[in-house]
Amino acid sequence: MEREENANKKSELKTIENGAVVTRLWSNVSKDADGGGYAHESGSVLGNAALIAGTTVGAGVLALPEITGPTGFVASSEMLVAMWAYFVATGYCLAEVNLATLCALGGSGSKNGVSLFSVTRSTLGKGGAAIFSLAYVFMHECLTVACCLKGAEILSSGKYIADVGFNEAIVLFGGFIGLFVALSSEKVLDFTNRLLVLFIVSALIGLVSLCCGDVDVANLQRSDFSVVGNTIPGIAVAFVYQSVLPSVVSSLEGDVPKIKKATVLGTAVPLGMFLLWNAVVLGALSGEDLMAPGVNPVDLLASKIENGYGTLLIDAFSFSAVATSFIGFTIGLKTFIADGLQSVNVKSEPISYALTLIPPLTFAITYPDVFISAIDNAGTFGVIIIFGLLPPMMVYNYRKSAREEYEETDALASTERMRQKALVDSIALPGGDATLFAIFAFSAYVILQETLERIVV
Repeated sequence: MEREENANKKSELKTIENGAVVTRLWSNVSKDADGGGYAHESGSVLGNAALIAGTTVGAGVLALPEITGPTGFVASSEMLVAMWAYFVATGYCLAEVNLATLCALGGSGSKNGVSLFSVTRSTLGKGGAAIFSLAYVFMHECLTVACCLKGAEILSSGKYIADVGFNEAIVLFGGFIGLFVALSSEKVLDFTNRLLVLFIVSALIGLVSLCCGDVDVANLQRSDFSVVGNTIPGIAVAFVYQSVLPSVVSSLEGDVPKIKKATVLGTAVPLGMFLLWNAVVLGALSGEDLMAPGVNPVDLLASKIENGYGTLLIDAFSFSAVATSFIGFTIGLKTFIADGLQSVNVKSEPISYALTLIPPLTFAITYPDVFISAIDNAGTFGVIIIFGLLPPMMVYNYRKSAREEYEETDALASTERMRQKALVDSIALPGGDATLFAIFAFSAYVILQETLERIVV
């Protein structure tokens, strides 16, 4: 009887602070400047939405026109919106298990939250952690290769640096930015990323203003839904933001309404940019142009812009996108490799950076024509596995263990523990296990389909 009463009251458990309902799960505090006390230090929805948006906008956007060209604007735009909803849903899944893990730790995670690897290991065990590790490294290696190739293409064009070959440009791009990352503080890297995102947005606005007069409605109406499935891996790469979710969850103090708002807003802004970029490129080029073998829609668009600023804007847009992505991928992969080296008692920053940078640079020099292939493979065997297939499995295992624990201990559970569980449950996607299965099934289908295509080819 007592268990039933607790269950009925669970949804009513709220904390009141200064007359307002408090939905945060813990409070972040820091020492005052004078050291005399502590001050509440909570992140903002807009600040965390900006973090998500800045992480999302990167190298993936450059490949979009080439990936979506054969499909056409209408079909590819519908797929962009659908994939946006898909990754918002999987983001909610990751936030749910991250919140649950932090609650289990008493909110004692670091300022960056609990790592996705730790959450995967706690919910899926060593097998899930191994799959995560392989997919994580593969994804970062592929995307680092793609960034090096696109950056080298711009540097070796002769427009900005004379007498630089393509291979030398790969080393110059990867080596210079890699060294910059290794020698810079967190604040400098954060400022640099924000500046690069500002360049991306400014260049896109400039391109839209230059090209809007060249957009033909007839070009936008062309669509081929029969090949729209081929765009999924490339579009998946464009929506990679989940690596910063632990930081967002920690910064917003586990406040579910704020986490939801930051996630939706932070991904909706890049979605709008992707749709606009897609419209400009596909609207300015005919179907014949886009279907020509070996064509690069972005380069073709640059050749059609008579204004001299057009090429400069496209190069600024492209270089800023690959640079900000390269910085993020380098930091993420280096941190992961350093953690792995520590497990075998090896603590060396130079070795960590060498293992992070040398393999992708070598691969890019050896295989200079794999930009789209690298994006495509990263989407299928990296992004879809880590941020599509695993999250619903993690949530299912967490909920199963939480239900078992609740049945055993609910009668003795504290009011605060019940409030935490109610708030964590409030981020859950509607539909229960059926929704989780649908996400898992879609992810598995994409991976299987892409795998079979590669085997047949």
